Amino acid sequence: MRVQRLSLSTMTAITITTMLVFAVAMIYHGVSWYADNVQERAIATLSPDAARAFSDIDRGVMPDQQQLRALLEVLPRVQNAADDELVASVFVFGLIGVLLCSLLGYIISRRIAAPLRELTRAAQRMAAGDFSGGEKVKANRIVEIVFLVDSFESLKQELQMMERRLKFNTMAVAHELRTPLTILQGRLHGIADDIFPLDKQAIRHLIVQVEGLARLVDDLRTLSLAETNSLVKDIEPLDLAAECAAVTEAARPLLDEAGIRLDLSLEPAPVSGDRQRLRQLLLILIDNVRRYAASGKSLRCSTGIRDGQPFIAIEDRGPGFPPGVEAHGIELFWRTEPSRARTTGGTGLGLSIARAIAQAHNSDMQIAAAQDGGTVVTILFKAPS
Repeated sequence: MRVQRLSLSTMTAITITTMLVFAVAMIYHGVSWYADNVQERAIATLSPDAARAFSDIDRGVMPDQQQLRALLEVLPRVQNAADDELVASVFVFGLIGVLLCSLLGYIISRRIAAPLRELTRAAQRMAAGDFSGGEKVKANRIVEIVFLVDSFESLKQELQMMERRLKFNTMAVAHELRTPLTILQGRLHGIADDIFPLDKQAIRHLIVQVEGLARLVDDLRTLSLAETNSLVKDIEPLDLAAECAAVTEAARPLLDEAGIRLDLSLEPAPVSGDRQRLRQLLLILIDNVRRYAASGKSLRCSTGIRDGQPFIAIEDRGPGFPPGVEAHGIELFWRTEPSRARTTGGTGLGLSIARAIAQAHNSDMQIAAAQDGGTVVTILFKAPS
């Protein structure tokens, strides 16, 4: 059975109405009970003749003149005393009603605010650096609080993921920087101690390591731009077919050198995007084929419209990705084969950058095995509006 949820304004109106009804009912029944009690005590103070006259009048019988005269003599005094007591009773029962309504309102408000207190404590723990947030906050039936709790839980999970990624990325960056820095440090110490000669070959070797560090820093900068949503700036109407033709033509000499045959199947695919970043994405995917799938001797680049969505597909005949690439593709410095990590000259950030560029264009990068072996990387863009 689905629990009916109320908005905060509706819950507040219900609470106030409930308290008002309770207060009015409390005063009405209290004063009615006290009025009966006042009447009984007033009759008890009357003389026998006055009491008899009051009883006859109450029964609808005409009392004796002497008895009626006795009643009329004391009636103003008794009436004034009874009126004063009734006014006092209204004040007393009104005060009791206010106190009880305040207690009821306090209890209800605490129940409404209970999730907010838990959220406050969880936020304080997160501010202190504990992103676990403790147990999940239990929401009540108020729509706004349910939405707030759900948003907080989403934020907590996102922060937990960011914390794990930050720790992993920090360790990965440190690991990747350690090797070239160690080589540079050892080579420079060797040159300073006259163990290695300072010749052009040694300088070229040092330059190679410095260039590797420069590529790594540049790739990390690109990913940092993606994290701050600053990766894509110049949006303009583009045709993916034209961009693929330009990029593959520029990369053709490198592909020919690697013995890779280029096959193009380019159909119009209009999108809105950043020309420089989209070309960077294509170069990354093509360069991945050149580095890791040259044994397949084939690269197919196709564009077009699929189910109303523009797409780019890069297909090779290489060894393919191992299972779990979808999980590793967003991790920094992940390589399909660690043993060849640096022999190919890559930083291990290619897939991460490609995916970041795709996501910056509100598109989806899919990696799948080709039917005849190899890998197909497909970028699906949103249908043009």
